[in-house]
Amino acid sequence: MSRKLWPPLLVAALTFIPFQAMAQDADTVADVRCVAVGIRSAELPDSRQKSTGLLMALYFIGRLDGRDPKLDLEVMLSEQLSKMTAADFTAEAIRCGNSLATKGAQITHVGQDLLKQLGAK
Repeated sequence: MSRKLWPPLLVAALTFIPFQAMAQDADTVADVRCVAVGIRSAELPDSRQKSTGLLMALYFIGRLDGRDPKLDLEVMLSEQLSKMTAADFTAEAIRCGNSLATKGAQITHVGQDLLKQLGAK
């Protein structure tokens, strides 16, 4: 590769890194907010909301751990909880609930396919 190509490639690479980090940070904040919603829902007296909240919290904690096992979840939860309004909780509950429902449907579909495959053997 020509030496003339290195400086533009280096500049391009260094320019891209902050955008990638910002996207990861936005995903992390979004998932932390879902953990907060899940924890709050898990504290409700209604057993269905309680179990859904627990599933939500565990699912999004797993996503966070997979993305960054060294993430200080407690600090990030504290930061987000201090910023979130009642309207934020409502909006995030819808967003996070939809995400969890989509993943649940995918898991159900995979399970059904596996049962069919096992039944055919």
